[in-house]
Amino acid sequence: MKCFMFNQLKLYVNDELAPAESKGLEQHVENCPQCQKHLQEWGEGMQEVDFSDIPEAPVPDTFTDEVMDKLSDAVPPRSTRKHSSRTRRQRGWDIVKKTGLVVAGLTALVVTGTVVSPTFANYVHSLFQMEKDADSGMKNAVNKGLVQKLEQKATDQGITVELKELLADSMRIAVIYDVYDESGKKIEDHNLNAKLIDQNGKDWFEDDGGDNWGSHGEFFITERYLNEIFKSPDTTPDQLTLHLEQTEIAGKTGKWSLEIPIDMKKAKEATKTVVFQDTVFQSPQGLGIELKNIEFSPSATRVMLDTISPKSAYLEVERTSILYDRKNPRGGHITEKERDSAFSGENMMYEITNEKGEVVAAWDMISLDDELDNKENVLFTPRTEEEAEEGPKGDVLNWWHTFGPIQGEQKLKLELKKIYEKKLASPKFDLVPTELEKKAATFKDETTGSTFTFSSFAWKPGNGEDLGEVVMTIEGTLGKGIVDNHDWFVKDENGKNYAASVSTESTRDKDGRVQIKGEISIPLLKQEPKKLTVSYATYMVEHDVKWEVPFEVK
Repeated sequence: MKCFMFNQLKLYVNDELAPAESKGLEQHVENCPQCQKHLQEWGEGMQEVDFSDIPEAPVPDTFTDEVMDKLSDAVPPRSTRKHSSRTRRQRGWDIVKKTGLVVAGLTALVVTGTVVSPTFANYVHSLFQMEKDADSGMKNAVNKGLVQKLEQKATDQGITVELKELLADSMRIAVIYDVYDESGKKIEDHNLNAKLIDQNGKDWFEDDGGDNWGSHGEFFITERYLNEIFKSPDTTPDQLTLHLEQTEIAGKTGKWSLEIPIDMKKAKEATKTVVFQDTVFQSPQGLGIELKNIEFSPSATRVMLDTISPKSAYLEVERTSILYDRKNPRGGHITEKERDSAFSGENMMYEITNEKGEVVAAWDMISLDDELDNKENVLFTPRTEEEAEEGPKGDVLNWWHTFGPIQGEQKLKLELKKIYEKKLASPKFDLVPTELEKKAATFKDETTGSTFTFSSFAWKPGNGEDLGEVVMTIEGTLGKGIVDNHDWFVKDENGKNYAASVSTESTRDKDGRVQIKGEISIPLLKQEPKKLTVSYATYMVEHDVKWEVPFEVK
């Protein structure tokens, strides 16, 4: 005998139920043994071939992550699905995911021609394995047992905040949750405040304001990186409590408050740390780099290093930017001098390779275009701004670079290959905008060897309180070793400075020089300029270096 609700599954997989009905069916199946039994039988029928006679083959440690990535990619967002036999299979998987059911009869599954070990079914129930915004580190934390289901809800004013799953790793804490109204409709307009309380009552989120942030796929994911709070796993408290609360959601005033106790001991035990002693590189340009330690947790890998910059490595940059304040609520141009370091802990390029010579992680300058950089397995995590400490050889700043998980005992090597240096520039390219439509203007910066061509001038007049904007096409070949130009600005015929925004795509030619192509725009202009002098304040030069540090993860 079948439960009468099971008939709705056909409508569910065809995406013919309203959101509220879908959510109700999912909640029903979670608690209905008859529907679960028939759902399991349905799962068995998903197998197109009987692999029962094929012996289980050994698979690498990363196999589960790869399988779940493919499975997640196979299920598109509900709004893009079309009614087809393939879509119905995907919808069936969808309800298996949401209800947390593991299909017991699903002993093997064909994914790109490979037989999957039955052990992968242990992880099918985790939303972190399925959410499109969950990264490889989150999925690996599931495999290592650092994710637990949550059954907490807070409802007020017809709005419900429901916690689904918690990930607790030494590098970060993440929660999958949902916010919906009485009809089951997802509410995008919300922002939960967060506190992280230890056993002594200290709020570790207090310094950064405690605002919660995240992304979402089927549900919402919010995460906090603990490596910007605790210097090492050893300094992380064993017991923490995460408070999520809000007093206004979607314009409604109420109280939504939830608490999650977190045991950090297992996460701390699962983290390995390699400590380096007096491992310092001194570049010919004067930059010192000291490798401090590398931490390996189930969800991430963190490289911690210090940069030592001598006093001579600072620049006085005259920068024109747009200022928004009470006097300039719509923005105003301002020119001021600022003291910048020629070097940064973010402006370097290195690789971490294994014994086979395979690159398992690579860091490169953040601002480089995709066609130029050499990033690999990077997790972009926020870092707290710190004041430089004065040392005997220069100013010392702490940096960390975060990557996806690197697992297992192995021998690795960090190879520093490039550092990037900021230098001052002062080119002047004089343009008559109205002439650009007739003939492009090409200029050479004699100092850097870069050439730039401006064309296709367009004036976009303002409307009401909105000011006008100039847009031009820019193409260029940068000088040898130069990878980027920063801090563009222009002067009009009256000598007034304006901040310019340059949006380009970069490639390298056969000689290794960087080619750029895109647009330069000058916003917030009261009237169309008759003359323009285009310039940029700084540029970035790459220096090839060589420094290798072998180490072993035990």
